[in-house]
Amino acid sequence: MASIELTKKDPNTEKNYQVISFKGEIDRDTIENLRTEMEQIIISFQPGTLVLDLENLTFINSEGIGYLTDIFNRMNSIGKKVAVLKASDRIMDIFQLVGINQIIPCVNDESEI
Repeated sequence: MASIELTKKDPNTEKNYQVISFKGEIDRDTIENLRTEMEQIIISFQPGTLVLDLENLTFINSEGIGYLTDIFNRMNSIGKKVAVLKASDRIMDIFQLVGINQIIPCVNDESEI
């Protein structure tokens, strides 16, 4: 069975962002747990940019991509930014295919945020 694990890192107060690391898969089996965990993060989010570290994300389906777009739209509506960090080549291929990388900035290093 697929699983997803989120790790909230300490905010970078100098550059005003916070990294949330994803490990596992985002699919129909994990999306509800992801939504529940992310809701808690979004409700109390203070920095200017939410950085989604996808280095250890092994799979994402269309529902997961839709949810990332929802996160982007929600954060954007309250004046916050979203960026994707260290997505694997496989995940980036999917993002490029559906055009999400045209909406959400995708970077390989925190220095690019």
